Amino acid sequence: MTNEARAFICPLCGEASRSDVHGKVVQDDGENFPPNEFALLMCTHQECLAPVVQCAVLWDDEFNRDRPEIFYPSKRRLSDSVPDALRDEFEEAQKCFEAKAYGATLVMVRRTLEGTCADQGATKKTLAQSLKELQEQGKIDGLLAQWADLLRVVGNKGAHFTGDKGSSQDAQDALDFAEALLDHLYVLRARFDAFRARQNKQAQS
Repeated sequence: MTNEARAFICPLCGEASRSDVHGKVVQDDGENFPPNEFALLMCTHQECLAPVVQCAVLWDDEFNRDRPEIFYPSKRRLSDSVPDALRDEFEEAQKCFEAKAYGATLVMVRRTLEGTCADQGATKKTLAQSLKELQEQGKIDGLLAQWADLLRVVGNKGAHFTGDKGSSQDAQDALDFAEALLDHLYVLRARFDAFRARQNKQAQS
């Protein structure tokens, strides 16, 4: 371990931290590109202690003017199968969470849910009715339907002045559930439909 220390925002707990560098690896692909340095750090908050890998571009063995970025844990990214408009809403929710604006995170997750219902063809006026419509169509069922309704409820908490802006855990759970819902609707269902079509074709041949 070196005596060098780095300051960073932990991508897991969201707190500012300062860690010794526990190891470095430099990736140098040749003369056409500057080398990248990967430094192993650790969040110093006792409730977190997450391992973190920070990446920086090196120019003449020094950091360039761009600040280092967190390489691991990587920021969650939705599949390209999810419509662009929904990915934009979800990424906005992530930015709110990173800024510790947890009420705004819940609002953006609700907007993502509203957009998902519209994209899936729901025609009802309220979000609760639209979710029920998707459930009746078989697009969401069981636990997913409960998740979706909880997202609606916590979204209401963020959208209305009740004195309760929502906690960081509420916001984190909302992001996790929204990601799972989008993954189910736009990735897993498509893969299952393709799988079922292949099986039907094989059965007929």
